[in-house]
Amino acid sequence: MATKRIECQGVVLAAMPYGESDKIIRLYTERAGKLSVLVKGAKSRRSATVALSEPFTFGLYRLSAGKSFYYLNSGKILQANMGLRNNYDNMIYASALVEIVDKSSMEDEGTARIFSLIRKALHELSLTEAPLAVFLGFLIKYLSFMGYRPMLPESDEGSYVFLSDSGAVEAEGVAGGEPLDGRDIYTLRHLLYTSLDKINLEDVDKATLEKIYRLLKVYTVVNLQLDNIQSLQLRM
Repeated sequence: MATKRIECQGVVLAAMPYGESDKIIRLYTERAGKLSVLVKGAKSRRSATVALSEPFTFGLYRLSAGKSFYYLNSGKILQANMGLRNNYDNMIYASALVEIVDKSSMEDEGTARIFSLIRKALHELSLTEAPLAVFLGFLIKYLSFMGYRPMLPESDEGSYVFLSDSGAVEAEGVAGGEPLDGRDIYTLRHLLYTSLDKINLEDVDKATLEKIYRLLKVYTVVNLQLDNIQSLQLRM
């Protein structure tokens, strides 16, 4: 039987040592979803595969299927996202992004729309001076694509609370939840409906942005059933 071979664009979510000289990477691909890929010689600095196995790398990958995982035959870097390594906050949010995707997606499953979102979010994070806004924009869009879009009112007016399992609901008759004001609702709607490269929250005060961060972080953990988001524990 002929070996199955695929050529696909992919983003490296994670990499781990395998044996003395190799790595296994988890690659989110446009065509085949999340894949585990053995990269021969990736622990050697002189290997041509080193850069292709680095987290955050977006590239073209030529793979062949094995029994337990795919093997990298060759590839080409399309975007290294090196800018992420120049700023601590940008690196933390990028690390949280790939951690969330890795923990919440199944092997051999995924969609081209989520792949595109991951790729664009990492690119924007490598360039932006406002990484938290880009990260939150990614997060609410990713939740939506995964089927957990938080409920949001159509207007900034009214009395609402944010529940960790469903989003914004009318406050009357609801026990618990975090009260939302008009600024909170505006910010959530802007993050959801604005493309990542157009998000602009310069006029939103820091306290509001931190509140939205806290609400979406808890909402993500609850709805995606994550134990935690380890990368965000390093957030300053």
